[in-house]
Order: sequence, then C-alpha cells, then structure tokens
Amino acid sequence: MPQYEKLLIENQDSKDKFNVQYNPDKYSIEKSAAWEEKGKQADLQYGGAARKSISLEFFFDTYADRNDVRTEYVQKLLALMEPTVSTSGGKKRPPILLLSWGGFAFRSVLEKLSQSYTMFSESGVPVRAVVNATFKQYSTAEEGSRNNPVGDPTKTHRVTQGQTLSAIAEQEYSDPGLWRIIADANGLADPRRLEPGMLLVIPALI
Repeated sequence: MPQYEKLLIENQDSKDKFNVQYNPDKYSIEKSAAWEEKGKQADLQYGGAARKSISLEFFFDTYADRNDVRTEYVQKLLALMEPTVSTSGGKKRPPILLLSWGGFAFRSVLEKLSQSYTMFSESGVPVRAVVNATFKQYSTAEEGSRNNPVGDPTKTHRVTQGQTLSAIAEQEYSDPGLWRIIADANGLADPRRLEPGMLLVIPALI
C-alpha cells in the first residue's frame, strides 16, 4: 500500500514538530477584504485585506490502547495557543506555526480550537476526539510589502552563482527554513546542487 504523507505542524520558534494522526479530508480557507462607503452616493473604497484563515478538522483515536486521547494528541494542539514566546517589546505571543502537506504550506498562529469527545474507555477516559482548529495567517509588515508576500501567485527565480536554496527561501519568504517547499516544487533530488541560470518555481505560501 502507498505511504501517505501526513500533515505536519511545526513550531517555528522551538523547532518542535509533529504529524497529525489522520489527515483531514478537507480544509477551508477564508479571505476577506474591507470596503468602506462614505455617503449615499459615494463609491465603495477599498479598506485593505484581512489575513487569511484556514480551518481544519482533526480526528484522533486511542481506543485500541485505551490511552487518554487528550494527553496523546489534543494537549499538543492546545499548547500551541499559549503565549510562551517573548517579543522584543517584552510581551508574550503564541508560537508561529508552519502547516505543510505536500505542496501546501501555511505560516500561521493557532487562533481557535474546539474539542468534541465521542468515545470513552470503561473507566470514562476519552479515547476518541474530533478537533476543529482555525489557524490565522502570520506575516510581518516587512513581508507584506515584499514583491512576493504570503499568498501571492507562484513566481520564478533565476539561480545565480553560489546561491543556495536556504538563501533563496530567505529572499523569497524571509525564512531560510522554507527551502524544502522550493525543493519539492522543483523535484530537486539534491537541493545542494544548484546550477547558475537554473529557473526555479517559487510556490506561494497560501
């Protein structure tokens, strides 16, 4: 049987990562824009675009082992909402996450989580859960003003002498750790061997 790639959630602050137990069977993306109307005869004026949100439904099951599904899986997600990262201004924020699944990549923070427990062991321990999670797009003000901000259509990049995928990812995404997305999109078996003049596809981060 083929081995299916599982959706990966990576904490970009701590570098911790984990795969979901089962891939979601769908996800939904929400994008909105603000429009302002001043006066009855005024045209609508564009007030800016809101950050994207993505909603996913996760299914977790520990019935076979009778382990607490909250401890095994749900608490890992709940921990990603906690403001544990210190900022330069002395405040706390939740960790920045990267959701990746095949060619899909979404940098975000976990905004909302709802939990439903649908099966219990003989002792009353939850062993099955359905978790609905909403992730809010994360980007800095600098990234928003770049030529290829998060969510832009796919573009290309011409490799120059001595460039690495990490350097290209830093230039295009402001994050050298996203080099694998470029490697996967271009079918690079050895990402360290880039030839000057090579034209690479730079996928958009949705």
